[in-house]
Amino acid sequence: MATPSPGEPPSDRLRSAIREGFTIALGAASWAFDEADRLLDRWMAQGQLSREEGRRRFDEFRDRTRAGVRQATSGMPIATREQVQSLERRIEELTRQVEALRAQRSEVGQRGDVPPGRPRLS
Repeated sequence: MATPSPGEPPSDRLRSAIREGFTIALGAASWAFDEADRLLDRWMAQGQLSREEGRRRFDEFRDRTRAGVRQATSGMPIATREQVQSLERRIEELTRQVEALRAQRSEVGQRGDVPPGRPRLS
């Protein structure tokens, strides 16, 4: 997994993590299909399966895999593009607020002032 750079906005990190997860899932599915295809080819070459039987088994594997993926993702709440963009805007706003508070705290610390409502500790 790529390490985010310190200055990278949270929305970019979120987008990157989602993209990376999707890429990994696609790679795993592709690998599984390739392995199943190789296994069926080997069985057919060894005479353990006819071409029709090999094709039928591969199609069954593909259908079960698709059904499993659909079932696994059906319970997952999938955000719309607008919801993701709204969350990204909110994260950016909260990040700005946190940075402003840090800057304010730093200024207070440099001046030696005590924020209102806080007792001065000597």
